[in-house]
Amino acid sequence: MVGLKSKLKQLTSQKSEIIKIRRRGENEYKKVKSMSRKYSSSLKLTQKRIETFKQNADNINEILSQKITQMESIQRLKSAAQEKLNLEIQNKEQIENEIDFASTPEEKQNLEYRLNSIISYIDQIKNEIKQRTSMEKKFSQAVSEIEKKKNSVTKTIKKNVKSKPELTKLAKSAQDKFDSVSKKFELVKKRELSVSAQLSKIKSVIPKAKSKTRKVKAKSKTRKVKAKSKTRKVKAKSKKKKSRR
Repeated sequence: MVGLKSKLKQLTSQKSEIIKIRRRGENEYKKVKSMSRKYSSSLKLTQKRIETFKQNADNINEILSQKITQMESIQRLKSAAQEKLNLEIQNKEQIENEIDFASTPEEKQNLEYRLNSIISYIDQIKNEIKQRTSMEKKFSQAVSEIEKKKNSVTKTIKKNVKSKPELTKLAKSAQDKFDSVSKKFELVKKRELSVSAQLSKIKSVIPKAKSKTRKVKAKSKTRKVKAKSKTRKVKAKSKKKKSRR
């Protein structure tokens, strides 16, 4: 019985100490878990951001390529129109010279008719060049804006790619620490459960031990009473024999 009480006291003390250790471990476990999740989430977010911006960069490159192709096409058409204009201006100057040296009114009239046609055609070409110039300007502005956007996206990608190795290192370190703390925390919980089970067992045994002790004491008392009664009887018989003599 004394041994059981001593064991109970020892286990109660152990449980109290383990509870303190478990609470400290639980606080550290939660803290490290939160930190691990934070770095893991940041790493995943960074990777997702890189992939998203790379996709955006691909889309921007495609649009930029289309705009540049369209602008170059406009520039070629404008250049061709300018060549036509230069040629028609030369034709105009040549016919104007020919008109000055026309030998007959009929020849002069024909040359003037051709001159008017050329002048009309020159005006058309000039309008075409004007329209091409306006379109070229719009495409040039669009290309410039897209290139700025592309540069911004490229910088963002580089920034995230640069930060990824450090985040990966931090995430791995946090995960390793979490794994270590988690194992220790699980061991403490198992130890607490083991001590609690032993305590429960001891507590259930003590009442039975007390009952058994009472029974033993009761039997001991009964034996002593019987022994005393027997002794008294022996003494009484002895007195009777003496009196008879």
